[in-house]
Amino acid sequence: MTPVFRVNPLRLRHCSRWRLAGPAVLVVALMALLAWAKPMPTLPPLGTGQTWLPGKVVWHDLITPELDKTKAFYGALFGWTFEDLSAGYSLASLNGRPVAGIARLDLPGRVGHWLSLVSVTDIDAVHKQALAADAASVKAPFEVPGRGEAAVLRDPQGAAFGIVQSRQGDPKDRKPELNDWLWNEIWTDDVDGAAQFYTSVLGYELTEKEVDGVALRFLAHGDRPRVGLLEKMSPEMKNTWVSFILVADVAAAVASVESLGGQVLVAPQANIRNGSLAIITDPSGAGLILQEWNK
Repeated sequence: MTPVFRVNPLRLRHCSRWRLAGPAVLVVALMALLAWAKPMPTLPPLGTGQTWLPGKVVWHDLITPELDKTKAFYGALFGWTFEDLSAGYSLASLNGRPVAGIARLDLPGRVGHWLSLVSVTDIDAVHKQALAADAASVKAPFEVPGRGEAAVLRDPQGAAFGIVQSRQGDPKDRKPELNDWLWNEIWTDDVDGAAQFYTSVLGYELTEKEVDGVALRFLAHGDRPRVGLLEKMSPEMKNTWVSFILVADVAAAVASVESLGGQVLVAPQANIRNGSLAIITDPSGAGLILQEWNK
């Protein structure tokens, strides 16, 4: 399942209000994420079938200064439930299945940020190769109890992402549920440079598809697109990974966002995927995209 833009990707000036974390802020935020507790809480395995899907985004963590407010926001908007694994880390679940982690960032004035984590089968080798390709290491490979090993990097364009090597395997590909993660994209001012980095380091293949006269690029593993690769729509935005959540009715979801403490940056519009998409931030300023998708 691969959502695609049917307009020249979201060139909307006012979307620059998305308060994406800059590199220095994000480093601090990620350090807070890694300091959930001593010892770190044990997390549920990503999969149990001893099958690995390298290149797949297998987990999302939210770093936020507003833990209680963001839990209330996502619980009301998506029906997620939460289990506190430590004083600073909560596990979000949908219909009993873990879907995300939410970590407290105790620094006033900071904004939230969603971090996408990609499956790899040799985390030390990938981390080393990323550094050789001009990426920056935010956190070298470290042990995640109950799960495996993880690391955090910034690509050469400055976009932060995580890598994870699961001991028990990765979650299987399946049709997304409503209020679950649907898709991920990289928005950057250097599409060619990003393509070169991710194909060389994470083993993706760059594929292209023309939709309504617009050339779209995807990072694929095998025959399956895993991540979209787009030129960012505003020079004011930081280069970033962007995550999409599947909703049944984007207009109805957007109608609840502001009353729950979030912001609507781009409301559904006919010239953007026929009104099936909206860009929002949660109460801590972390951005994400709501998307209807019926294919």
